[in-house]
Amino acid sequence: MVECPNKPRLQQEVVVSLPRHAYQVLPTRRLQGTAVPWPHDVHIALPPSYEHGDHSYPVLWVTDASLSFPLAIGLMNWLHTVQEVPELIVIGVGAPDESDHAEFSARRTHDFYPLPKWVNAGPGGARMEAMSNEMTAGGGAEALLSFLVDELRPRLAAEFRFDDDHGLVGFSDGGHFVGYAMLSRPAAFGRYLASSPALSGCEDLLFTLEADYATTHDDLAAKVFLGAGEAELTDPYVAAADIVGSMTRMAQLLRLRNYPSLELTSRLYPRQTHGSALSYALNEGLRTLYPFTTPGIG
Repeated sequence: MVECPNKPRLQQEVVVSLPRHAYQVLPTRRLQGTAVPWPHDVHIALPPSYEHGDHSYPVLWVTDASLSFPLAIGLMNWLHTVQEVPELIVIGVGAPDESDHAEFSARRTHDFYPLPKWVNAGPGGARMEAMSNEMTAGGGAEALLSFLVDELRPRLAAEFRFDDDHGLVGFSDGGHFVGYAMLSRPAAFGRYLASSPALSGCEDLLFTLEADYATTHDDLAAKVFLGAGEAELTDPYVAAADIVGSMTRMAQLLRLRNYPSLELTSRLYPRQTHGSALSYALNEGLRTLYPFTTPGIG
């Protein structure tokens, strides 16, 4: 065939692939830990630049993923866009989205508390028991922590580019779990964000663990952010759970230990409730625990 001399030649298009502007959320996986009585949904979000490099990323682990993972990713998208936090790989772990409220509540109570009797000691705990028709037993925190650190982490690290910097996020009962992880396996995570944490649950177990830790250690290498809402002081059920009181007490104790490597921040948000304080704590907590530094400067 003879080419027509007047026909324009097609220019070969050069497509330049640029990084995404938002986190890539992968399909949810359902996995079960060896000692955990039920499977957990595992949500994974990769940072925008993940596909355009080969370096590793810090990892943020978010509990109560069915509720908290979308909030965390939404915040990370905006905070990354305006360069207020660095890119992270975000892993969410929690009950399946289709769980009804009763199943969701029972699962998290069991998963987040290390002892079967999970209420705090004293009149607050007695009031909580009186206000609850059926008390689901705790006792699964050690198994969940082992699943996250000893099973799920190495499994995902073989597939994704994790570095050695791991952070843990929890809300309410999940805040108790964050405290338990920090005091029972302090080397497992380096950053801890606990929103409205029920730290005096299990009849003050975490305060016993804190005292035991202090007797054998002179440092705690961790960045810790604690946040709660002012209105939690006057909500009858939340006041019985000792949210603000236990958070304040733990913050004071940790500060008085004078650990050289501990970076501790605590916040009480005016007019915020047990539900609304989470978005405030997660927003400020991420920016506090993961301050953005310009490459080559900070």
